[in-house]
Amino acid sequence: MNAVLTLARRELAATFDSPIAYIAGAVFLVVTGLLFFFGHDGTADFFAAREATLRPLFEYAPWVMAVILPAVTMRLVAEEKKSGTLELLVTLPITDLQIVMGKLLGAIGFLAVTLAATLVFPIAVATIGHPDLGAVAGGYVGLLLIGVAFLSLGLLTSTWTHNQIIAFIVGLLLCVFFWTATDALLKVAFDRPPLALQLLSFKTQFDDFTKGVVDLRNVVYFLSVSAVAVIGSVYSLQSRHWK
Repeated sequence: MNAVLTLARRELAATFDSPIAYIAGAVFLVVTGLLFFFGHDGTADFFAAREATLRPLFEYAPWVMAVILPAVTMRLVAEEKKSGTLELLVTLPITDLQIVMGKLLGAIGFLAVTLAATLVFPIAVATIGHPDLGAVAGGYVGLLLIGVAFLSLGLLTSTWTHNQIIAFIVGLLLCVFFWTATDALLKVAFDRPPLALQLLSFKTQFDDFTKGVVDLRNVVYFLSVSAVAVIGSVYSLQSRHWK
């Protein structure tokens, strides 16, 4: 566990030592803020509406996260491969699973800092009314779980290549697919998609959180997606032994 935490601290420090963390964080806050206060078409007026709700935040934030988080994870392993430091890292007394978990925890640290910065939105809502604190808390739990899933998928694609741009593009496609494409594909394939297939969609799983309902089944779903991506990342790292 100490090895994982040490690597996580190293990755978090490396993330904030690079411009990408500040650029990604700033873009996330600015874009999410604009969408939250003005809507996607610029016609919505948050203060004129006088409605104490964070639903716009929870509607738009996952879209922005699906783009921003792969940009954060693209360097986690791809950069190590390109620079040759991965070979040095694996010679240390640390397992491939510990490497993956350390890098993922470091990225989760960035996610936590970024989400904490969005607390200005609940504060803004509180100035005009009394938001449902249960829905706010549930929404943030959902955003954290979706973010961890996106980071896990991005980390997985970073283990597939030494090219950060390729890692970003593939990670972006995976995140967008899980967030919205599953819905579109199901609607094309079925007039009334079976409930079991609908539950594959991140959006379907996220809806309960925005209502203040933290259902264990939804939590398990997002953690399961993350776990599968972590296992895939471990096997991808281990593939170096097969060459």
